[in-house]
Amino acid sequence: MIALRRDVLIVIPARHAASRFPGKMLAPLRGADGISRPLIEHSWRAAAALGNIADVVIATDDATIADVAANFGAQCIMTSSDCRNGTERCAEIAGQVSSTVSLIVNLQGDSPAIAWQHVKALIDAWGAGAGEVLTPFIGCSPAMRAHLTAEITAGRPSGVFAVADRQGLALYFSRSPIPVDPGVSAGWKLHVGLYAYTPAALARYAQWDVGTLEAAEALEQLRFLENGEPVALVKVDPVDGGYGDVNYPSDIEKVEELLRRRRLP
Repeated sequence: MIALRRDVLIVIPARHAASRFPGKMLAPLRGADGISRPLIEHSWRAAAALGNIADVVIATDDATIADVAANFGAQCIMTSSDCRNGTERCAEIAGQVSSTVSLIVNLQGDSPAIAWQHVKALIDAWGAGAGEVLTPFIGCSPAMRAHLTAEITAGRPSGVFAVADRQGLALYFSRSPIPVDPGVSAGWKLHVGLYAYTPAALARYAQWDVGTLEAAEALEQLRFLENGEPVALVKVDPVDGGYGDVNYPSDIEKVEELLRRRRLP
């Protein structure tokens, strides 16, 4: 059993064999201090900034990532190579932590420029009773819509879009822009790849197999919806410079600029 100090745990899933960018977790990125560090270390530092409200662990099935994580001082837990996505890794971790953990936050290892405000927004929404599974979104401005459209046209789709019901619960997530007409009053909701779940919700997730929609979109959160599990959408404000993941090698320069702009080491 993993001993923790707080009731919120941030888990950073990290696998070596990423299909679009193999080995990206160990790819070097230069922070605002000019020092080059592995991508996974930058993501861990972003999570560690919330150390006053959450514990942080890295979940991986790769011994090299575990060794690198140990060298920069992170607590790393080995998970099964059978885990098909980050939520399954979080579910495996949930089965190993003490019963004092009430909420697990999935901060993806390729998201070093994640805003701490977004993580806190999920924790606060859960505390206010929004639900057992929560994920944030940003309302797209016209400039953001133009950028996402250009990325799609260039064959580099990186955005995920969400639609909600009138109670703010997710109806669907897609890698295609939805709704088709961005001029409708709801506009585009750009999903931020960050999740929070109760251990009970993760235990249910682990019992379900990959569904048709999850497989079609390659979006792990659709497994909740396909099995009737509500997913609360939490609106968050855009942050300086936007939001960026490392999905392709060409994303490194963009994310390094975000780290410099936000003065993140």
